[in-house]
Amino acid sequence: MASNTNEKPQPNPTYNAIYHLPTIESITERGRLDFQHTALRIALGSLYAGHDFVEARLAPRTEGPQPRILDVGTGSGIWAESMAREFPHAQVLGVDLTLVAADSNTPPNCQFGYLDANDGFTSLGDSFDVVHVRSVGAGIRDQIRLVRDVARVLKPGGVFLWGGGELNLYNENYERLPRVEEGQEGWCATNAILTQLREVTLKQGRNTHDFKTLLEDSGYFTYRGQEDAFCPIGAWKEDTPKTAWKQVGELFALNLGNLVQSHGSLLIQSGRDKETIGRWLAVTKEEIETCNPKTHALFRHLWAVRTEAEWTPSAAEAAEAP
Repeated sequence: MASNTNEKPQPNPTYNAIYHLPTIESITERGRLDFQHTALRIALGSLYAGHDFVEARLAPRTEGPQPRILDVGTGSGIWAESMAREFPHAQVLGVDLTLVAADSNTPPNCQFGYLDANDGFTSLGDSFDVVHVRSVGAGIRDQIRLVRDVARVLKPGGVFLWGGGELNLYNENYERLPRVEEGQEGWCATNAILTQLREVTLKQGRNTHDFKTLLEDSGYFTYRGQEDAFCPIGAWKEDTPKTAWKQVGELFALNLGNLVQSHGSLLIQSGRDKETIGRWLAVTKEEIETCNPKTHALFRHLWAVRTEAEWTPSAAEAAEAP
């Protein structure tokens, strides 16, 4: 299956026209994705949300083919490999803009392939039981099309897992930080940078949809649940018996710090003042290192189940067909 996704030449391994973060060929970016994965796993207490639905769908089978899992935007491949270890009877395929190089630590039931999610999933067939899509919103041109593409490859009764972080910060009491101009009381450079990034993505026509609504309106999914993980930025939050929040905070500080610094050039290219952005990035680094102010990042997880509705191409998709 993985070989089918490698036919198209890979794009520039640093950036593409839509996704402005480095790919995993950057050691720093690979580390950031691994930090984020570990933090979210701790915060969720699991590799995935919708735990009961996923476990039921991926249970070993006495007859017929074993379950199949698709990880879209697999990044470093850490989620795909982890799922392959947790469900050794299942087949796992992770796809991304840059092909992950399998090594001696990659489970035998895990494969990787090249795929740009904006090009559709026609090469992948229609036999997956779980499709996982996390942290790809900034690289998707058309989220409505993405939902349809997932419906195309997911079996009826299969589970769609979606995860994405907000470009907003929240305070200690989980209240969203207000927009405050520089120089005024309560101004936060990190929040200012994220606000600018949100405005750029909205201007480009991306990240404008409520994903729950997209699922419900598609006709192919039954929305089943949502879990929000408020992850502290920095080790300021006390641990609980269930969650090592200090470790989550340390990992999210690394994650957010690298994320913000990587997006500085995008803001400048979008017309923001270079000197201002440079100053804000310097203050952001200090805010994250000192946990001042104490903030949370919000990461939202949704899950839905594929209905029995037969997938049919839209007019645009039919026109694209060979």
